[in-house]
This record gives sequence, structure tokens and C-alpha cells, in this order.
Amino acid sequence: MTYSVWVNEQWVDVPVPEMGGEALVVPNVAAIVLSSDRTTMLLQRRDKIGEPVRGKLEIPGGRWGAGEAPEDAVAREVREETGIELVEPPAGVSRIEISENRACAAVHPVAVVNGLDGVYPSLHVVFECTGEGRPRAQPGETADPQWWPLDDVRKLLAHDPDQFVDQTRAMLTVYFGG
Repeated sequence: MTYSVWVNEQWVDVPVPEMGGEALVVPNVAAIVLSSDRTTMLLQRRDKIGEPVRGKLEIPGGRWGAGEAPEDAVAREVREETGIELVEPPAGVSRIEISENRACAAVHPVAVVNGLDGVYPSLHVVFECTGEGRPRAQPGETADPQWWPLDDVRKLLAHDPDQFVDQTRAMLTVYFGG
């Protein structure tokens, strides 16, 4: 199977791993990081050269590694992209022991699926968490990470939604109940 992916400033069709004739969906974590007083949210600008979404606002997130616990994946992505440490683990994660050496995690997040229009399929599992500190940019990855007042995020989402990366717009729309 092939899917369209943005590479070197153009869309190219690339093979996607499959199993039993079905494309494998890439799992991702995304973090709605709130300040301790729950009045601000962490947003950053996408900064990968050549991407059509460069400069647009997004929440921290990225690929979910195999064998990685949800709370570890979220904390790692937030730290890698912004330098912010989580002060509380992501909300909605429960451990379920299946047997002596097997465990599962049940989560109650928001999920956004990308690829409905034939682009590379991905699943973004969105977690709410709390962080503190001064964010830092990761040049070539993220720029201008800042704590945004929640009311400003809601207003921008309502009046200028194209400022956001599409997946982030979908995640925040659901998060804010829109």
C-alpha cells in the first residue's frame, strides 16, 4: 500500500507497512499540558523545514514507542519538544494486570485519527497533564513554545483556526467541547 507523505516540499507516495493487507496505523501521543493553576496551556510552533505546516501552532506530541507506557511516552515527548517536566502524570491512565508478567493500560483520552483522506495513517491519543517551567524551543523541530491563556486559545480556535496544525485543531476542538 502507498500513502501520500510530505517530503522535501512535495507530496510523494510512499509504501506503508501492512499486515494482512491492511496498513498499520502509526500510534502517537499528544499532550494538552496545563499549568498548575489550570489557566494556561502549552503551545508551540511547528519548525520542520519544508513542511507545509511549518509555523503553525501545535501541542507537544510524537510517536509512541513500542513497549512504552502511556505516561512515559507523554512525558518524554513533552520534555523533548519543550523542556517542560510534567508535575502530575497524564489524567485517565489506569493499569490493569492481566497476569503475573503481562499488563495493559486503559486510558480515557481524546483520540484523533489522521489519514481519512488517503494520507499517511496515524492515531493521536491525547492526554491532559500538568507541567511547570519555562519552555524552550527545539530548533528544526519546534519554535516559540509558550504558555497561552486558555481564553486566548479558545478565541484563536474560533476565529482563526488555520493558525493550528490540523490534528491539533481537532484535538483542541474536542477538548474544549466544540
